[in-house]
Amino acid sequence: NADVGVLTTVFPCLCKIVGKPTCNPTELGSIAAQNRFKFIFQLFVRAITTLFCPIILFLDDLHWADKLSLQLISALVTDMETNNFLFIGSYRDNEIGSSHPLTACLDELKRREITITDISISCISKVNVNALISDTLSMPQHMTKSFS
Repeated sequence: NADVGVLTTVFPCLCKIVGKPTCNPTELGSIAAQNRFKFIFQLFVRAITTLFCPIILFLDDLHWADKLSLQLISALVTDMETNNFLFIGSYRDNEIGSSHPLTACLDELKRREITITDISISCISKVNVNALISDTLSMPQHMTKSFS
C-alpha cells in the first residue's frame, strides 16, 4: 500500500483507479527515493501492459528532459521484464550536442543494444500539414486550410 502511495503522490489522479493509500510512503533520502520511484513505476508499467492492452508512451521535447526523467525512460526501455510496451520520444536534434544529457542517454541505450529507430523529419509545408489535417478530420482540404 505504501508503494502505491509513491505513485499517487506524483500522479494524484491514479487514486481514482487504485484508491487512496491508507499509509504514506516511508521517507527516504533523495537518491533512495528516486530509485524507489523508478522501481515502483517499472512494476506499475509491467502490471498494466498486457498482450491485449499494450502501452505506447509518447513524450515530446526530450531535449528539455532533465537527467532524472531520462534515467526513468532508460529504466523503462531497458527493463527486460516489461512486455507490450513501446516508447516513442521526439526531440529537436539541432538543440542537442555531444555533451547534452539526451545524447549520453541515447548513446548508453545503443551501447546496451536497445533497438532505437531514428526518424528525421524536416520542415513540413503548409500544404502537407493541411493534407494531414484534412485526412484526419475527413474533410475536404479547402475547408481545413485555416487550421494549417
